[in-house]
Amino acid sequence: MNLRLKVAAVAITALAAVAPAHALVIGTAETTNSIPFGSTLGGYYYQQVYSAASFGSAIDISQISFYNTLLPGGTPRTGSFQLYLSTTTADVATFDTNISLPWFDAAFTQVFDGALPALADGRLDFDLSTVFHYDPSAGNLLLTVRSFDVGSGSLYLDSDPNTGVTNRRFSAYPYDSNEGLVTGFNDTLAVPEPATMALFGTGLLGLGLVRRSRRA
Repeated sequence: MNLRLKVAAVAITALAAVAPAHALVIGTAETTNSIPFGSTLGGYYYQQVYSAASFGSAIDISQISFYNTLLPGGTPRTGSFQLYLSTTTADVATFDTNISLPWFDAAFTQVFDGALPALADGRLDFDLSTVFHYDPSAGNLLLTVRSFDVGSGSLYLDSDPNTGVTNRRFSAYPYDSNEGLVTGFNDTLAVPEPATMALFGTGLLGLGLVRRSRRA
């Protein structure tokens, strides 16, 4: 491979790295809720469903974010949490009162296990241990949060009171809440890091120098 092709390969590789991840935020902040990351009122299990129509296309989910803008401050609960992602055919509008749905299934994909991240810049960002490929054609997206630790905390996160977009339920008792936490998927990953931008710039500069040398 000649020098020009090598530099071009570097530029293409850098460009692929710069391409932002598919990012999406679902819900509009209109109220707040402490379940499940700010209090134990919801019990051991929390589930939230997201309409497949909100995604539009497949997405590789590597980060999940929740927001703390309407009632800033607070402390996330202590203890260990497990997050799972899966798909479901459950209806979004009646999800909160459907007690026949299983709270946990071995087919769920575990994407996080550990203590809650620190609250930073008005948000909780979970960097997932496993990338989950979600295809909306397979059904609605289901998030399951499990914690058996009775940890302390006080945190109110932004919620979207909506039917048809997202909805939640928790294991402590059935409750017709018609709301769900505003959720970001790959929200901070849409902006390339400075180092990645520098790599891209180096590749393009090298390609330009090669072209200039050939003309000389």
